[in-house]
Parts: sequence; C-alpha cells; structure tokens
Amino acid sequence: MANSGGDGESDRAWQGILSAWRPPHQPGHRFRPALWDVLKLAAEEPVLRRLFPWTSMNELHVSATGNFRDYSAEPFPAIAASTGDFVVMTHPWGLDRVVLRTTAPAAALACMVRLMEDPAPVTRVE
Repeated sequence: MANSGGDGESDRAWQGILSAWRPPHQPGHRFRPALWDVLKLAAEEPVLRRLFPWTSMNELHVSATGNFRDYSAEPFPAIAASTGDFVVMTHPWGLDRVVLRTTAPAAALACMVRLMEDPAPVTRVE
C-alpha cells in the first residue's frame, strides 16, 4: 500500500470525501445516507485510511495511487450502498462478483477489509 496511515495526501482525500458526503443534503440529492454510514466507518479503518477513497454511483472504492482511473490495475473490493442494503463486491465490480449482502454497514466494511488483507478466493454469501 502506498501510504503509511491516515496522514498526508490520503488523509486530505478522506477529509474531502467526508465533507462532501456529510448530511444534510437537499431532498433528491444524489448522495444517499446509506453510503454516508459506510464512509464514517471506513474513515476510521487503518487499512482503508492508508488509501485514497473515491465514490461512484453510491459505491465506496479505494485506490493506492489517488487516481481513480487506475482502478483496472488495483484489484480492491468495493461497497455499494442503497436504502438499507450494503453489497461488497470483488474486483472487477458487478452483481456477479457479490461476496456479501447485508443490512449492516459495519459488516460490509469488515468484509471489505478482510478481502483486502486476505485476497484469497472467497465463498459468496447472499
């Protein structure tokens, strides 16, 4: 991993994403509260805090380089958040790569971290 911990450039990236996603938002805004729940937890997780966060379509992704366009070379998992449902996907992300579907943001985050620490093949859980 590129950074030693939540300091420097990655820390600024986390602060920026938390600031952007922090509620309240206007009704109908594209930022959904479910992803905010994941982001708050993720920002406290040392494994993730060393990386650069980025979001897309209410999904949390991380990058070692800080350039989200490097995602094809970085096989990190992602979390998709919708109303009351969190889905952890392995790379390349998609519904055919779901390893966990849960209603608990902490469980989704723990699964993401576990996949990053031990990238061995996992059994999918629905």
